[in-house]
Order: sequence, then C-alpha cells, then structure tokens
Amino acid sequence: MKLTCTQENLNKGLNLVSHIANKNNNLPILNNVLLKADKNGLLLVTTDLEIGIKAFVRGKVDEEGEFTVGAKLLNDFVSLVPRENIDLELKENTLKIKSKNQKTNIKGMEAEDFPLIPEIEKENEVELNMNDFKTALSQLVFSASLDSSRLEINAVFFNFSKNELVLAATDSYRLAEKKISINSNQEKELIVPLKTIQELLRILNDQSNQSLKIYFNENQIMFVFDGVELISRVVSGKYPDYQQIIPKTFNTEAKFAVNQLVPAIKSAALFCKPGINDVRLSIADKEIVIASASSGLGENIITVPAEISGEANDIIFNYRYFLDGLSNLGGNEAVLKINNNATPALLQNRQNEKYLYLIMPIKQ
Repeated sequence: MKLTCTQENLNKGLNLVSHIANKNNNLPILNNVLLKADKNGLLLVTTDLEIGIKAFVRGKVDEEGEFTVGAKLLNDFVSLVPRENIDLELKENTLKIKSKNQKTNIKGMEAEDFPLIPEIEKENEVELNMNDFKTALSQLVFSASLDSSRLEINAVFFNFSKNELVLAATDSYRLAEKKISINSNQEKELIVPLKTIQELLRILNDQSNQSLKIYFNENQIMFVFDGVELISRVVSGKYPDYQQIIPKTFNTEAKFAVNQLVPAIKSAALFCKPGINDVRLSIADKEIVIASASSGLGENIITVPAEISGEANDIIFNYRYFLDGLSNLGGNEAVLKINNNATPALLQNRQNEKYLYLIMPIKQ
C-alpha cells in the first residue's frame, strides 16, 4: 500500500469514522481503523460489531493494499499535521507516514483479522433532504429510553410509507413524533438503536445541506451521504403501538408564546421538590399560572398570557420533560392540549402539526 492524500481530507475522514472505535480488550482489532487503498482512493472503515462506518478519502494511489492501525492514535496524529500532502506507505507491518517536516511509523495489525461489515444491496432506496432528517432526529432523540435492557424503546422508530417517513421515540414518560417528506414508495417499519442515531447525528452535524439516501433489509439499515456509509443492525421485535395512547379529543387548549412560557417554567423549576421536578400549570380565563413549592426552598407563582378554549384545568408536569418539548417545537407559537392530570397531554407548534410531543403528567 502506497498513496498520497491531503491532511485535510484524511483528517476529515478519520474524524468521521474513529469515534466508534473504543477501547475493546476482548477484540483489540476493533480499536483499529481499516485503511484500504485501491485505484479509486482510500477507504477508511471502523466497526464495533453493531455499527460500521465507511468514509472515502480522495488520494493518489501508487500501490493498492490494506492494513489496520489504532484509530484514535492515527486520528490524533493526523489532526496535528500541518495542512499539506501526506504520504502513507505500508512496509513490514508498519504504516510509514511522511509529511514535509516529519516521518512517523505506526505499528498495526493485518487487515484479514478485521471483521467484515455485511453489505446491503442498494435496491430499496429512500432519498430525503439531509437538513430535514437531521432536524427531525434532533427533535425526538432525547425522548428515547436510555435503558439498554429495553431494546425496543432504547431506539428510534422508522415507519416508511409512500412519500412520508414517520419517526418516533419514547421512554414511556413522553413521546415525540415527526413526519417528513421523502422520495420513495417503500413501506417498512424498522427500529433503529439509539446508539446508531446518536452516532449518525454526530456525523450529520458536520455535514452541509445535501441529499441523504437510506437502504435497508430485514436486519440492517444503511445511511449514505457524501462518500460516507453508516451501517447498523436494527432491533428485532415490535415497537409499542403508541398511536392508541394519543387522545383524539381534549377538554382544554391553551395557545401561548414559547418565549414567555420557557422562562416561567425555568423560574418555577428553582422551587420544585428535589427529585420530583414538579411544576403545576393552572389554565383558566386568559392565562396559564405556573406554580411550584418546596418546604425547604419556598414557592414561586408566575403568570403567562394565553388564549384558552374549553374548561379550566390543572396539570402537573416534570419540568425537565416539559422544557424538552417546548425547546424542540421549532416555532414560537405553541398549543398545549390536556384532558386531566391522569392522561397524556399534547404539545404542538401552532403552525406545524408534523411534530407532536406527548407527555405524561405527574399524578396528584
């Protein structure tokens, strides 16, 4: 293996793939990045056996070949090299790296010991706008359960239908759902692990606006964009039928400005009971009264103007969950729909009903 590429391109590729190569004592080669040079350029590959990431790096290849070296070491080293051409050459199980003012040797492991990443046929293609997808994932990833023993909800639900993708996440206390337009006729339901979504978001946050393509089969899903492929297993099993818990009608609706309610909730949160995080919303007339009290801290009452329809109502929320919803509505005009303090409440952007946030109240 012998090639030349720019520091900028190699550094970008290593930043994309190196994150999932953690310290693995049982299988040390998983700490490595596979460098595979062929006539097209250099392919970087890492995997933790659940997620695999491939990134293509443009370069001039003089000799084809493949080798693996420590992903973190190589990434950290290349990030410190000045922005100039870098020569990479494999000799006697050592990766020799040469730039203008330095020569470096990095020991590694044979490529044949590196785990194979299963391929997905690029047949069932779904194309969507990257920015729309990135925004959608950001609006719901925080609602997924962090309990790794509950695989079905330690994940994000993907429901592909004609020209629409419905995404959902829940931890049993709140649920977020977002609908986005896609270019596809595929129909499929998949459960994608939260770890995969977090890694995907990390990578997408460094990408500019462009299209993204998704491919899938019964066991895997692949996201493809700008020379990058992220492949992940999907969770077997069935996602909870959350549609049945979304109320069809509501007794009370309150329309309000998000930038008025958010600081009010944060103010009340200072006086809520530690560990319970409870704030009370009393909805009546033309206002929402937010109140909290703690025997050790004191109490706080603050009023926010609102358009109220339906009957007067009281409800208690975990303020952290409620603020998560308010912060991700994507607009300043919102509506809160409730029935009572024992059934889920619905939070939405008044101008965009493609996103909904369902939150369970704290029972009195």
